[in-house]
Amino acid sequence: MVGVDHLNNIEQALIDNLRLGTFSTITAGSKTTATAWSESDVTVYGQFPTTEEVKYPAIITEMVANGIETQFMGQKLTDSDGDEAIGEIYGVGFNIYLMVDRDSSITVSGAPYRQRRLLNYLMLNSANILMDMNWVGASPSTEVESRNFSGFREMGYNPQLETWNAMASMIVTFKNAR
Repeated sequence: MVGVDHLNNIEQALIDNLRLGTFSTITAGSKTTATAWSESDVTVYGQFPTTEEVKYPAIITEMVANGIETQFMGQKLTDSDGDEAIGEIYGVGFNIYLMVDRDSSITVSGAPYRQRRLLNYLMLNSANILMDMNWVGASPSTEVESRNFSGFREMGYNPQLETWNAMASMIVTFKNAR
């Protein structure tokens, strides 16, 4: 695990999962995968786009914090292989923004979802995706310990941008062996 780029692995997994729009569900007693949208329905950005390049509906991820969450006694931790290492639980925080303009539309069960209804749909399904993410798929060497999702807040209409917006925060903790 030494020298692994955990922060970028986690950020890329977050962006990739939001782009795919898939999460697990239970159908007829068995676990299946549901898809809330396709890559062409929603544009996901790893940073704020310029006003000229933004395409709606948009999801923007922004890394806002990182640092040590827990220092182990004696700085020893056990990695996924059962090996002892020196390290800590490290955390990374993200803000996730949803933005929908007047012309945005996604067809859900044959009906077009627009404006506030589309924002509600994106909030619920983004939360499903974020809480169901398989972080290991992005990098087997990044051991995610926990995720804390705050839920969406600051929802509303911005008259200057003419967009419906919502923001959520998420903290991901992982083992950092050095």
